[in-house]
Amino acid sequence: MAFTLAQLAKLETDPTRKGIMTNIIRDAKVMELLPWENVGSLQSVAVRYRTLPTGGVFRKVGGAYTEATDGDVEQVWESVYGFGGEILFDRVFDKITNTIIDPKVLQTQMKLKAMALQFNDYFINGDHATDADGFEGLKKRVAGMPSRQTIAIGDSAPSDATASTAAARTFLKNWDKAWYRCNNGSVNAIFMNEAMVYAFGDVLRYIGSSGGNLLDVTKDSFDRDLVTYKGAPFIDMGLKADQSTEIITVTETALDAGADSTSVYFASFNIDQGVVGIQLGPLESYDPNAGGEMSTQPAKQLRIEWWHGLAGFGSYGLTRLSNIGDPAGWTA
Repeated sequence: MAFTLAQLAKLETDPTRKGIMTNIIRDAKVMELLPWENVGSLQSVAVRYRTLPTGGVFRKVGGAYTEATDGDVEQVWESVYGFGGEILFDRVFDKITNTIIDPKVLQTQMKLKAMALQFNDYFINGDHATDADGFEGLKKRVAGMPSRQTIAIGDSAPSDATASTAAARTFLKNWDKAWYRCNNGSVNAIFMNEAMVYAFGDVLRYIGSSGGNLLDVTKDSFDRDLVTYKGAPFIDMGLKADQSTEIITVTETALDAGADSTSVYFASFNIDQGVVGIQLGPLESYDPNAGGEMSTQPAKQLRIEWWHGLAGFGSYGLTRLSNIGDPAGWTA
């Protein structure tokens, strides 16, 4: 049975690992939703179909069926990758008592936040062409799927969804198309940037719709509100670790070649159609010096290591809605 990191954190008995998991979940909202499967090797392989064989045929009484040999399959490989870091605590921290926040706690929180934001970035933008040591994200995976999994709004300039009632309806029509083409509408989460979270409401308000029974609000583990569409939460992927660059930017290349568009990703969390997390055992945290001081400097050390990645062996469990204009430039 697959568990989310939030569920695993509840089951964790080691206070250090439990704290690490909780802090990562706080800044990586996808971790609350993404199920994780344990694997026993660095690579996993599956076979999926590329083309279907000729369908069934009708026969006469006394006739025979013929074997279809024109179907084709392919092997798909998924891997886990080492992800972690070192946190060093100068021994002088043990002597400091007049601080509001323990400097060791603050240092750990900062490291974990940076790791969570890096995971968020790779979840969308991971690409072996850029970093072969990390997993590939949704953008790269959708690009390798059948072309129908990428839906561009319009055929030239990026969509201004509030330019007219027709533009708003076109936006919503393509939104629903992207929804349904993601594993026949079995969508577990919708990923976007901050501006798009606001902008979807702008479209509904523009055409005078309340959202009907499509929109709702739920809570995450930290009692934060999450807007949902047909039950799937909107996940703002936020900023990279530099604290200024959006993970899903508004400067993607549009169909008219301008760098002024953005995308929304629809994901099914399903290893057959969609994605799941895979891990070579749970996240680990340990002191390689067994609680003692490092020999190379006056500091203690905490090492975090997690061998994990994404896996998905189907072709229809992700969709990308693209060629959406920067909402900041929309008419209304």
